[in-house]
Amino acid sequence: MTNADAEAAVPPRRLKVLFAEDEVLLRLMLCDVLRESGFQVFEAADAAEAIAILRTTPVDVVITDLHMRVVGDGMEFARHVRAHCPRVSLLLASANAPPISEHSPFDAFFIKPYQPEDIVTWIRRRHTSTSDHADSSLR
Repeated sequence: MTNADAEAAVPPRRLKVLFAEDEVLLRLMLCDVLRESGFQVFEAADAAEAIAILRTTPVDVVITDLHMRVVGDGMEFARHVRAHCPRVSLLLASANAPPISEHSPFDAFFIKPYQPEDIVTWIRRRHTSTSDHADSSLR
């Protein structure tokens, strides 16, 4: 068996996506689309729950809302993620646009109501290589 054969026999690593969103139906809808698209998906209803997941699970992509009713602010959460997981792709999916600046923690912004397929497309374009694994667990 050649190296090329061995590489072809290994299935590509599934990207891990964490979605922090307090609107249950929206979270379920996007998570279903992400799973159907082949991603491994983790769900959080607020920033505190998302941080708990990140402490134990390295992910490649974090998607968050800007305003969450239960616990946590999306911007504060995004800064926390960026500080502790600098290589993770960070997407904002919100009805409210954050202030645009060079210091924004986000890699992309999707305005509600967004098309879930647009988020899937963005993630796939951003992570074209199966070796793009981000060490994104919080320490």
